[in-house]
Amino acid sequence: MKNPKTLTIKQENFCRAYLRLGNKSAAYREAYNVYDKPIVAPSATRISSNPLVMARIKELQQEAQVRNNITLDELLQNLAAMVRFDIADLYDENGSLIALKDMPLETRQMIQQLDVSEVYGRNSEGVRDVVGAVKKIKTYSRTDAIEKLMKHLGGYEKDNQQSKPIQNIVFLNLGDGEPE
Repeated sequence: MKNPKTLTIKQENFCRAYLRLGNKSAAYREAYNVYDKPIVAPSATRISSNPLVMARIKELQQEAQVRNNITLDELLQNLAAMVRFDIADLYDENGSLIALKDMPLETRQMIQQLDVSEVYGRNSEGVRDVVGAVKKIKTYSRTDAIEKLMKHLGGYEKDNQQSKPIQNIVFLNLGDGEPE
């Protein structure tokens, strides 16, 4: 019989997948190999509220933090820098892309992908030569950074609290009950 104080293999896999993916439903789909939408979300919520699973996720997060020598505050600072990023920081006053070595670190860290395609031509002697380059830059999503900060800092919970209907309102009749 299984010890109720230990995780099953699938629960452990869920914890590890959640740490890697950051999404309960995606972690549930991966760990339990279930893709039926009506089942995934409630099952993911149920397993993630299990005290043993919550404790294991916290333990894995702490291990990753120590292993990577990074603090939550550093991560929040990086997300905040992503939110404040200005695309103009990639270019000089003439609209040319600044050399990577001349870009500030925070600006370079916003680059998700950089593609450079060289353009060739023939010089005066008929020899093939590089005459230019096409540079394509893809940056990380500012919207994604905002959403992650909102989730972490509780912005959605505050908004959800404001939109909840007021409950437990009691109306008192302070009159004598006789209409005037």
